[in-house]
Amino acid sequence: MKKGFTLVELLIVVIVVAILATFAIPQYLKAVERAKEGKAKHNMSLIAQGQKMYRAENDTYTAVAAGNHDATLGSYIELADVDADSDWSYVSAAPASDQFTVTATRAAGGPNAGETIVLDQDGTWTDNFTP
Repeated sequence: MKKGFTLVELLIVVIVVAILATFAIPQYLKAVERAKEGKAKHNMSLIAQGQKMYRAENDTYTAVAAGNHDATLGSYIELADVDADSDWSYVSAAPASDQFTVTATRAAGGPNAGETIVLDQDGTWTDNFTP
């Protein structure tokens, strides 16, 4: 007598695995996007700290283009990893000497490309990101 699996048994296993993957993969992708959102918020908090330190010394906030946070605020807080983030682009705006906003924009290529998160000088979050 030969031992082994029949074709029907193998097909049932493949079907069960496919059904499980149908539910697991979307949940995994959402978890990855939520983790990237958390990383963006952490980085934005670091930029906000740098802005506040900059204002303490210069009596004003400063506008910073994407990829230049470490060059501008790096003497106050290390932001090289923020500038190197490939998932998000961070821009600081300073519309007045006592105001700033940090905007994170999701990089192209992901499911949430172009969506934004905004943090202002008061610590108010405006989250248009939907993982």
